[in-house]
Amino acid sequence: MISESWYWKKPLLDMAMRLQKFRTAKRLTPKRLIQIERDVFIGFYSVRKLIESQTKLTDATKSLKLSVERYPNRKRVNWFNNRCIDELYDLDKRSQETRDLPFVCGRIIHSFIFMPYVGEHGGLEGIFFTSDTDKNVRLYSMPIDSVIDIFQRVGDDDPVHIHSIRGKSSEDDKLQVT
Repeated sequence: MISESWYWKKPLLDMAMRLQKFRTAKRLTPKRLIQIERDVFIGFYSVRKLIESQTKLTDATKSLKLSVERYPNRKRVNWFNNRCIDELYDLDKRSQETRDLPFVCGRIIHSFIFMPYVGEHGGLEGIFFTSDTDKNVRLYSMPIDSVIDIFQRVGDDDPVHIHSIRGKSSEDDKLQVT
């Protein structure tokens, strides 16, 4: 359980600022790519821990819906070929999907494939990811602006009201955080 959430939220805001700088970078060096990977993994882990802490984020943030793109799998994915996403997934058959924040956190934290993608001018545009359970079904992608928005929203989220109703059993208990 997280006792003081600011120590989890402040680094998310720092990560968002760093990702914003990488978004406009002319070139992403191997060192920067590692930093992106660390920021995204640790960031989404932090978001998930804050969600699971019940009272550290508002209900509106915890129930956030995200638009992700998905691409169908073409051939079996394994440890030897997981960097060849253009061969493994049909990147021309992209479709939109709406997922909740815990789903995206889980897919990134447990990713079998995680790969930042770079734009024509060298800056960070987004991330590709899929989990070990989804790898032979689909690949997901999300623009880096969405990742930055999530980290900023969670980092700035400051609940001011908690309303709890105790039911006859623990399944009947209700908690509202605004």
